[in-house]
Amino acid sequence: MSSASTGKDLIRALGMLPVLVLLCIGFSLASENFFSLQNLSIMTQQASINIVLAAGMTFVILTGGIDL
Repeated sequence: MSSASTGKDLIRALGMLPVLVLLCIGFSLASENFFSLQNLSIMTQQASINIVLAAGMTFVILTGGIDL
């Protein structure tokens, strides 16, 4: 396997994880309260609706129930 294809496979496997890690590092450096329990709780509450909707949409798409 060539190194170019190995690099592409690594990017495909990791996806946006490195970007997410860099964003977390940047926000934690900008604000000392970013990783506080209260802030993590608020972010979880705000993301919960989107997570439920995304899970429902993923289920519909995977089962082929989407009608365009």
